[in-house]
Amino acid sequence: MDQDDDVPAAQAGASRDMDNAEAVGHDDLGNPVAELQSQILELGRRHDQVMSTLANMSNVATRSYVYIPRERQLMPFSGDHVKDGQSVDEFIDEVERVIRVRGLNVDDQVDFILSHLRGSALDEVKLCMGGETKQPSDLFSYLRGAFREKRTTPQLLHAFYARRQLEGEDFRDFSHALSQLLNSALQQSHYAVSDSQLALRDQFIEGIRDATLRRELRKLVREKPQSTLFDVREEAMMWVVEDRPHGANVARSRNIVSTCSGEMSEHLNSASAAQSDMASALQEVVKVITQQGKAIGELTNAVRELAVQKGGPSGSQSGKPKFKPKYIVDGQPICLRCEDMGHVARQCPVPRSSKDQSTATASSALQGNGVPPLL
Repeated sequence: MDQDDDVPAAQAGASRDMDNAEAVGHDDLGNPVAELQSQILELGRRHDQVMSTLANMSNVATRSYVYIPRERQLMPFSGDHVKDGQSVDEFIDEVERVIRVRGLNVDDQVDFILSHLRGSALDEVKLCMGGETKQPSDLFSYLRGAFREKRTTPQLLHAFYARRQLEGEDFRDFSHALSQLLNSALQQSHYAVSDSQLALRDQFIEGIRDATLRRELRKLVREKPQSTLFDVREEAMMWVVEDRPHGANVARSRNIVSTCSGEMSEHLNSASAAQSDMASALQEVVKVITQQGKAIGELTNAVRELAVQKGGPSGSQSGKPKFKPKYIVDGQPICLRCEDMGHVARQCPVPRSSKDQSTATASSALQGNGVPPLL
């Protein structure tokens, strides 16, 4: 409503008040009806003033205010790094920032810290407090002592350099895991690594599962030594998006890539078929060799048995005959050469040529061929 439009309305209200006042003046002032009319006129006049004031205020631009909270929601801490998604140092830094922004006193700081602890972290702090009143710095010391990294700096560095990309792990999560291990080592020793960004970039390249991608990223670093982890990671992610199987020389056309992949699959299928044929052939050869080995073993056993059978009689005929010693009844030995009594063949005085002559005489004196009797 314009101010020029309000002036006639105010003048009309004033003229109406004057007419009503004149009408009231002709009446008796002591009449109650006249008093009510005067009050009604006064209320009408005030109403017109209020309406004119509101009309003037409607022409003034108004401001709207939006309240935005200064701090974000603080995640609780339970001591489980995987469940919490943050380390104890990250939790303590966040709590200190909120306390500084809110300007809490000491008692409120302790209550605020305890209200954001869960599980084993809360139990550990309460156990260390022992029912006594502690400072916020004491609570932070309890948390660091219980849940900070227990491995030494060499162990953390060994875990950092031994970390490899897991199966199904994307490049972003792999880089985050490497960064966390390196930060844990640097928190214990700031000079553990001379150039943390360079070490993080190189270890990211060496830990990638794809050997072809590893080789291409090394080539990128050689061409651009100032490349950062973000540059290398972006190149690796683009590699996955573009689906490049062999390197930068492969054409990026989807049709050519699909053709190459089809040829490669055919080559792999043929290679696998050849390997299966070779394996079956090797199995057949092994079977034949096994059968031949069994036949050779059987022949060897047969030859050995024949040699034993033939070697028994021939050996007894070719070798020197073995005679059983003979004794007479009184136990004296009988010579096997001259058949005489009282000596053996090696002590026999009779020459070998006279053996046939003395055989009959000696044989007549023999009474038996038994062993000497036992006394």
